[in-house]
Amino acid sequence: MKEMTSMKERVELMREPDLAALHPKETLEALHDFRFPPYITLAHIFHAPSDWGFADRQLKQYALNYVIDGRGEFTAEGTVYQVGKGDVFFYRPYEMHGLRSLPGAPFISITVVFHFADMPFQVDELLEGAAMLGCYEGHAIEHQFAELVALYRQPGLANRMQCQSLLLSLLSGLSRSSGAAKAESRKNLARLVLIKNQIENHLAEPLDVPEIERLSGLTWNYIIAEFRQAFGITPMQFLIWARITKAKELALQTPLSFSEIAERVGYNDVHAFGKMFKKKTGMSLTEFCSSLYETDHHIERPDQKR
Repeated sequence: MKEMTSMKERVELMREPDLAALHPKETLEALHDFRFPPYITLAHIFHAPSDWGFADRQLKQYALNYVIDGRGEFTAEGTVYQVGKGDVFFYRPYEMHGLRSLPGAPFISITVVFHFADMPFQVDELLEGAAMLGCYEGHAIEHQFAELVALYRQPGLANRMQCQSLLLSLLSGLSRSSGAAKAESRKNLARLVLIKNQIENHLAEPLDVPEIERLSGLTWNYIIAEFRQAFGITPMQFLIWARITKAKELALQTPLSFSEIAERVGYNDVHAFGKMFKKKTGMSLTEFCSSLYETDHHIERPDQKR
């Protein structure tokens, strides 16, 4: 019995600690090949099994993730993001987060976990507090992730220094305040305007996410983040705003009935349209028209059919 216990204790001692799960100070002794920060405690490719996932987890270190293939669902501090091929997402020390693969879809990703020990490093200033950092499929960043993982498997000071160099290059490239990011943002603006036009030209139809992704060449999750940053609202919020604006225009400038107006802006049910309009504007379409005519007597009201 004593011999079995002794063997079990030796096995436990031989197991390498999960450095990525430890407090930064607890990792330094094991990271003897790293002579200075950033200290990388994990860099690997992960093939998620079917229906894999975790929720409400906290790490004590930073973690960068790059999606090689498939789709998943990433949660950070209660906000849920759909992530797909090429997406980079990020979580911070003690930030509540979760990640899961979607049913029937593969999920392969690269994870890099790191810290700076006691050295102050303004990661949040660099990344502006973002959790979703964008889609980088085919970008140099994609290759840097892969190279970092390959080098991390090799021991030695020189390889560790190259890993650190690649990590700092990744953080710089992902920075929303970097020149490259600004250039990418300008490039994306034209795509975002294309998306706006697509939405405005199809108000009678549901939002066609696959078609918008095809037209823009961007993932939906990335579109939401960039659209909000550029215009202050999400694509769905813009669709609602555009429908309301169009409904007002049709009510004032055409003799269409309210049910016909509702159909023109994507509502088959006039009552559902009426509830939406009142919720967003604080008045019904009838009240909107009446208030405008009462204010401006020079407007000739078209024959409005009920």
